[in-house]
Amino acid sequence: MNAKELNLSPTKSQLMLDRLTAKKDDGSTGSIFTSDCEEFQGVIHWKRAFIRHVYPVILLFTDILLIVALFAIWVSLRYDVDILQAMSRRILLVLTLANVIGIALVGGYSYQTNTGTFRFISEHLIVSFGIFVGVFFIIYSFVAYGYRMNSGRSIIIFTLVAFTCLSIAYRFCLARLKHSLQKGNALCIIGSGSTTADLYQRLTDKKSTHAVFAIDPAGDSIGKHVIDGDSESPVFESLDDLSLNSSLHGRYVENYVIACPMESLPPTFVKRLAVAQFNGNNVCSYEAYLREKMMIIPPSEISMGWALERGFLLTKNVTYGRVKRLADILFGLSGLVLFSPVFLVVAILVKLTSKGPVIFKQPRVGQKEVHFTLYKFRSMKVGSENGSMYTSANDNRITVIGKFLRKTRLDEIPQFWNVLKGDLSLIGPRAEWTELVQGYEQKFPYYHFRHAVKPGITGWAQVNYSYGQNDKDTLEKLYYDLYYVRNHSVILDAIILVKTVYIVIFGRGQ
Repeated sequence: MNAKELNLSPTKSQLMLDRLTAKKDDGSTGSIFTSDCEEFQGVIHWKRAFIRHVYPVILLFTDILLIVALFAIWVSLRYDVDILQAMSRRILLVLTLANVIGIALVGGYSYQTNTGTFRFISEHLIVSFGIFVGVFFIIYSFVAYGYRMNSGRSIIIFTLVAFTCLSIAYRFCLARLKHSLQKGNALCIIGSGSTTADLYQRLTDKKSTHAVFAIDPAGDSIGKHVIDGDSESPVFESLDDLSLNSSLHGRYVENYVIACPMESLPPTFVKRLAVAQFNGNNVCSYEAYLREKMMIIPPSEISMGWALERGFLLTKNVTYGRVKRLADILFGLSGLVLFSPVFLVVAILVKLTSKGPVIFKQPRVGQKEVHFTLYKFRSMKVGSENGSMYTSANDNRITVIGKFLRKTRLDEIPQFWNVLKGDLSLIGPRAEWTELVQGYEQKFPYYHFRHAVKPGITGWAQVNYSYGQNDKDTLEKLYYDLYYVRNHSVILDAIILVKTVYIVIFGRGQ
């Protein structure tokens, strides 16, 4: 929707922009929140923004009502008594909190999450199983202790199972509806440098279904493709063609991303950006888009002063560190005990299918660049470390059983011992081979920042990016690792755990 479609004259549009810096009679700056600006942005954009903000609240209340309704229905069918008398408020509270927290961990309340994918449904089921176990443990260990409950086990089971099915079903339908509404939406990148090409390539790698428009503020690349030699990449357009309202070329623009220095933009255009931002359009920088949408640390933000910026969590989470170490000890002990039968079976299979030791040992770099020996089940032929430092998907050095072990992550079971010793944590950046790290630190500035936290068996990069096969993959995984270094928390760790279980169950490893 542009000014012509809204029947606004060029004079009136310019007047709205001038009001950004207009001064009143008393010398104060005039407000940019005018009725004209709101008219300029259009009603459609306001409705879309409203839906995005209300969407999580609607889903939250829907889930709460579903849990209460399912609980009440089964109570009425099971007991011939007053429903309010038979319904336990304590149990309802536990059921509601557990399910809301679990669904939030897999992004079930985020408008950005595609709840119609196989991965989301799988992660929802994984979380629901954990909720099932956790709810019964909490209710019958604490809530029901010394308290007579009218609500039986069958009611709790019915509520949990039925809610899981309904939650997945209605979120799947919502995903299809969102897909139809978002079909034809676009992203507009303002800039003509390497960051524009980088963002477009990332969107392509993520298989984004949005159209991408590119604007060249300088005007030197107008008519050229964003990526040389790629005829499918967008063609740069002139800044004069950009109206900065809710649509461009008939497509709704979800984000305007500034991929160039602000000082390189004309002052009048910067004013227009401010008007657009204050009136509901999503205007953000390239760095903000990568942080918030792709959840990585933008390459341009990394510097020696990065760790000194406000909001860095390394030195502030002393309690978190202690709790995490206690959890690692419990996890290491439990893993060694519970997986001991699997340990024996895998050891026999490794020995029978290839020559060499069962356990593979390799020096790795840990927290604060301290070296340690990492233990894994051997999944490659003896002497494979003398070849390429990277492992490809169909690497002929991988043994017959090794491919299965890598897919299911069973080759990492011996690392429970590393976790128990304190070399590793359950969650953290991947501990890399010392030989690789020496080369990485020469090729990639600030690679050593990832050693600020303890490495882990699984991590943010491992669950979001494929196994590194070259330097480009290594650099990309570094951005994910640094995102974890800066934002590690109990919630992020829980999200990583759920995604790891999905990878293990469905063999998404390598």
